[in-house]
Amino acid sequence: MLTSVTRRLAALALALAALVPAAAHAQQRTLTVYSSLDEDQAKALIKGFEAKNPSIKINAILGSTAPIIARVIAEAASPQADIIMGNAVSALMAADARGLLLPFKPAHYDKVAPLMRDNRAEPVWVGIDAWASSLCFNTVEAAKKNIPAPTSWMDLTKPIYKGHITMPSPLSSGTALLAVNGWLTAFGEADGWAFMDKLHENVSQYGHSGSAPCRLAGSGETIIGISYATPGVKLINEGAPLQIILPSEGLGWEVEAAAIVKGARNLSDAKLLADWISSREAAEISARFLPITAYDDIKMLPKNYPVGESDKLLKMDFGRLAASRDAVMAEWQRRYGTKVPPRS
Repeated sequence: MLTSVTRRLAALALALAALVPAAAHAQQRTLTVYSSLDEDQAKALIKGFEAKNPSIKINAILGSTAPIIARVIAEAASPQADIIMGNAVSALMAADARGLLLPFKPAHYDKVAPLMRDNRAEPVWVGIDAWASSLCFNTVEAAKKNIPAPTSWMDLTKPIYKGHITMPSPLSSGTALLAVNGWLTAFGEADGWAFMDKLHENVSQYGHSGSAPCRLAGSGETIIGISYATPGVKLINEGAPLQIILPSEGLGWEVEAAAIVKGARNLSDAKLLADWISSREAAEISARFLPITAYDDIKMLPKNYPVGESDKLLKMDFGRLAASRDAVMAEWQRRYGTKVPPRS
């Protein structure tokens, strides 16, 4: 039989036990992360980091490349983000030129592939992955209209494809901007814009999301979506009648990287995330979505990912692309912006 003292001690122990979860919750810290990664990839990386760091809860703001960088620029006087977990290197370099990023060398920086390093004396970014342009082609809808699969970028200027192509706008989408920069690299400045003039005549609509053209192709709302492989592969594995095409002239591509925002309110935790993003464990997560990650030897691609993508990557000058970014987007807007719908 319990004595009154024993009962009091037992009640006290239960009360203290009840306070433990509340205390743990009170100690949990919030890290604000901006990201332009593929949504599924971003969520998988966040889940992996939080599992390793249960005292940190990530508040993630996901969006396309240009709006994320524009947001960082607009918030320069009072930064809201602690770290950018995935944005095009050319866009990050443009932000760095404005003094918005904090130099930091993550824990595993020297182990990541050379392509994934900001090789300046004081690096501000570390690479997560690389992604490249491709076409999502709806084989069923194309067969109904007797439309052949294109094999090259130049094929897309043929009259048979008029009204059957969608692509994102580079004013919003990093996927679109890497495609545009790829065409300017593959064809040269004058011929690149001449190609885009002809392509523009065949594009039914521009959008704001890099993955949306694949989704539209997957649902049959368009026949060809200019996008990247990952969303198309996901749709194929879900049963969509898509083919991923890697055009013969070569593929524009970019490195997606992480960078700490200067003035981050949660700097120590931002550094922890940067350390983890540079780790092999994080690269193994990203390798489930894209063929090129921070570790060259990791190959874990999903079923139906196109073979030979790495062999078709064009030689891109990311420093030059960063310097010309605003001019290229302004020229694209001048030529083709009338077909871009307002952001909803």
